Amino acid sequence: MPEAAQISSSFPTARCAVCDRYVLTYLDFESGAELRRCVHCDGAVSDDLRWINASELEAEGYQFGAPAASGGGGCGSGCGTCSVRKH
Repeated sequence: MPEAAQISSSFPTARCAVCDRYVLTYLDFESGAELRRCVHCDGAVSDDLRWINASELEAEGYQFGAPAASGGGGCGSGCGTCSVRKH
């Protein structure tokens, strides 16, 4: 039986001027061009992407695994924008 392959994931992060920190990004298409945006404020981020692994992402303030036992809801980053996002 072949050995199980180790799963390796990396996540795109970049500096967001609005949030004033490194954030996860998502890919958006505007007028046919690719654009990276902040997952917190939807603002455009710098083109200088950093691809980091899960432990590095946790060091940036994101959490993996089961959420903490608090009743607050949202993503838990503390930025306060989860409840006001429009999409």
